[in-house]
Amino acid sequence: MRMPRSFRRTVALLLALSAGIAGADGGERTNGAAVLATYAYPKYDRAAALQPLADVLAARLKTPVTVRLFDSPRALVEAVRSGAADLAVTNTFAGLALLDAAQAQPLAVFEVPRATAERYRGVLLARVGAGPDDDGALARTAAQWRIAQAVRGSTSGGLVQDLHLAALGRRADYAALNYAGTHEGALAALRAGEADVAALAETPWRDALAREPALASQVRELWRSPPIPPGPLVCRDGGRLSCPAARALLLELHREAPAALAALAGAWSEAAGATRLVAVDRAGYLDLAQGFRSAGEREAALRRLLD
Repeated sequence: MRMPRSFRRTVALLLALSAGIAGADGGERTNGAAVLATYAYPKYDRAAALQPLADVLAARLKTPVTVRLFDSPRALVEAVRSGAADLAVTNTFAGLALLDAAQAQPLAVFEVPRATAERYRGVLLARVGAGPDDDGALARTAAQWRIAQAVRGSTSGGLVQDLHLAALGRRADYAALNYAGTHEGALAALRAGEADVAALAETPWRDALAREPALASQVRELWRSPPIPPGPLVCRDGGRLSCPAARALLLELHREAPAALAALAGAWSEAAGATRLVAVDRAGYLDLAQGFRSAGEREAALRRLLD
């Protein structure tokens, strides 16, 4: 029997609307697979690093899982918030941004050796004779200085330094802010005179000093952060993965699929030597924002930097 034309038009409209809704979260969601996501970083092949975990999740949770890389930690945060990512391997910046986000819950975090934890810090550096004398001067006169940071959304190469300077009272914007692409690039920009101050992870700075001891007479260390906890794996409630089931699997990954854990940890320097994933300690992340006179000031600074 031939359907009336009005009925056929209604069906076509409903199908079009359904397709639009299905694709609203991004092309990766239209195939019905859950999305395991992180952000790209030039030093590591993170798509390859996430694939073993995607395979384990798919096999154990009985659902297809695809890997997707976003351009930056900020883009990863937006993907979780919008539903374009179901499970995200974050850095500390993204983890903090999602700590209290609706429909997002931190599931697990790398447990790392003490040596790794001690090594994952950020530093503020300045050119001797051409930059501020100390971190207090930088906070007071930020508008005078050009700063190079690692990448937009980097924890050790931007966030911890900006939080520290905010606690010291920085309110003005920098004269210029340049994202160098890597931590080594931020140091190179400082040395080349393209920046007056650089924010980067401590390890590239220590490595450069070991190679060139004379660098200590050219570059001044203004500040060194406390140890930074690694970023958590964050799940979106109501997505295509069961968050409770994913949490249970992640906490047993060292026993169930140690190769997947090793591949994952190998793509983050702050996870070097990790032997398992453990429950997330919320207080450890908030401790990064030290030096504020009140919790309200700390929360306001975090909101400004993370949004």
